[in-house]
Amino acid sequence: MRKLQAKPLSAALTLATLWTGMASAEAPAPADMAQEEAFLDVLPKIDVPDDILPIPGAVNEEFRNCEAQWPMGYKDAQSGPEARALRDIYGFVQARNVVASEDCTCPGKVANWEDVDRIAAALRERSGIERLGWQNTKEVAAEADRLTAIAETMCGGSF
Repeated sequence: MRKLQAKPLSAALTLATLWTGMASAEAPAPADMAQEEAFLDVLPKIDVPDDILPIPGAVNEEFRNCEAQWPMGYKDAQSGPEARALRDIYGFVQARNVVASEDCTCPGKVANWEDVDRIAAALRERSGIERLGWQNTKEVAAEADRLTAIAETMCGGSF
């Protein structure tokens, strides 16, 4: 299995881009840098090489075919006031998992819901809101889309 090499600058730029969009749209600047750093640590760092290639011999399973393994939180997020925002975050977490693990099967695509809860809580706290809407996660969703495209290239099929 290939190992992705970390490029801290690239990961930092990605997170800085996410943070800039969220901060300008939804929250005042943090009072201190420690608070900002704590928030940035919520979004897990991943670096993606520029030369994405299909994984030799990868077996791709579409996420929709993994329903028996979906976490309860994802099943619950199909409706409700935060449904869209939580699904945006889940899309990010699961695409990140596939890219990091290079696992294109259901176990690679079914992400841990606790990661979603942690990111959602940090976004709520950072924005000073009780309920996330799609506006609060649009940058996370954009990063999820980027990572999903990479995962589909690596896996040789639809996510």
